Amino acid sequence: IQMWLDWPVWLAAVSMTVFWLSIAAALWWFFQRSPLAPFWGSRLGIVGPYFSSVGILFSLSVGFMGADIWQRGERAQQAVLQEASQLQLLSNLAHNLEPATQPLAQGVCTYTRAVVQEEWPLMLGHGRTAPSAEAALDSILQAMVTPEFIRQMDGTLRREMLSAFQQIRQSRVNRLQLSGSHSHSGKWILVIFLGFMTQIAISLVQLDTPRGQAITLTVFSIAMSVTLILLAGMDQPFTEPFAVPNTPIAELARCP
Repeated sequence: IQMWLDWPVWLAAVSMTVFWLSIAAALWWFFQRSPLAPFWGSRLGIVGPYFSSVGILFSLSVGFMGADIWQRGERAQQAVLQEASQLQLLSNLAHNLEPATQPLAQGVCTYTRAVVQEEWPLMLGHGRTAPSAEAALDSILQAMVTPEFIRQMDGTLRREMLSAFQQIRQSRVNRLQLSGSHSHSGKWILVIFLGFMTQIAISLVQLDTPRGQAITLTVFSIAMSVTLILLAGMDQPFTEPFAVPNTPIAELARCP
């Protein structure tokens, strides 16, 4: 599951569609053309509404999975916005309180550039951090604990700036954590299992109509493939086609 989620979207889409249509074709052959087809043909009278319960379970599992993935996207968006807003706060304070805060302003500028130019590509490709971004973040903290800075800054203002720094660090941790992880594999396994069981339920209900069975299986398999492809595309919030942009941080990287 994890390997499939890391594939490019186009490859995941093709593989998912082929996978479910192949299963649909195999089920149709099993119930209509295999040596066991006469046995299944004698088992008519299966009540459709009873087997629709499997489809309901599948729909619920997809709904829960979608909600979980949506929350991951919201958390990623919030992490980027919060990181950018606190960096903007430190940058504004640093420029308004110069010259004592000049090293702080330089640290913020260096950090934003390191995030956009080095850490973001590493985060997208491998879920890794950039040492330069970590070093720049440490330089921001060092600039706020120098004797000169402590001597010239008001205590309340200094605590506010340190609080902003802590939020930047925590937002970065959240961003990196979300970039290097996926939804729990167990949830994907449950969705795939219930999707397969729904295909079997459809086949059992349509035993006496081979053409209707083929059409129903095909339509459901395509619909399920598209749904799972969209969920997989949104599962990693920092990859295309539904990637959370780095625009808020990139705008701060345009510092002089």
